[in-house]
Amino acid sequence: MEPHGYGQHIKTQIQNWPAKKPVTTKEVAASLASAFDMDIDNAKKITNVNMARLVDKGDLARVQRGVYGKVRETRFGKLRPRPDEIMTGFLLRDSENIIGYITGPTLLNALGLCSQIPAERHIASNRYRYRLPEDTRIRVCKPILTVNDANAPYLQALEAFMAMEKYPVDADRPDEVLRSMLRSGNINNERLIWYARNHCGRKTLLRAIDVTLGGNIN
Repeated sequence: MEPHGYGQHIKTQIQNWPAKKPVTTKEVAASLASAFDMDIDNAKKITNVNMARLVDKGDLARVQRGVYGKVRETRFGKLRPRPDEIMTGFLLRDSENIIGYITGPTLLNALGLCSQIPAERHIASNRYRYRLPEDTRIRVCKPILTVNDANAPYLQALEAFMAMEKYPVDADRPDEVLRSMLRSGNINNERLIWYARNHCGRKTLLRAIDVTLGGNIN
């Protein structure tokens, strides 16, 4: 692989990158370091230089420091990714690991609990401290706990319960919608109530108990 050079390796990485997945310097540099058995700091420097060249060529769009979007070829020419789309992916996943979930009125709308479409996309993420581009219509908040693959469905369910206390709900049978969410997420009742008891307020705990017991979900 080495005769092809560092730049070719990075270019191939970008070509094979999923179209809507954020391209991060961190991931590309890690791949380069592994492929050429080099120090990660050196790999980051090489990656930054080569990704800047790809931006100049129009193959990448810089969304934020260390975060890029892949420019797609279409029948009408090159299509630049929308910053909202790329940053949403950046906030929800770190490589293949879940680090966030939609929340607030965005979650209520997605579940069918609220017909009103929010002007901003609400997301809870481990990267809640990250400064987003000014024109990004995303509101980020700190999650209940550090998010991982195992707890994300439970935390998101509890966020739905809490959002119902803050935002209007116009579904005819909201508790049935919530029970459907729990079933589709294979959420264990006892574990959900444990999270609510240890990390949420009394109202959220009571709603979790009402929803789970009312639905007789196993």
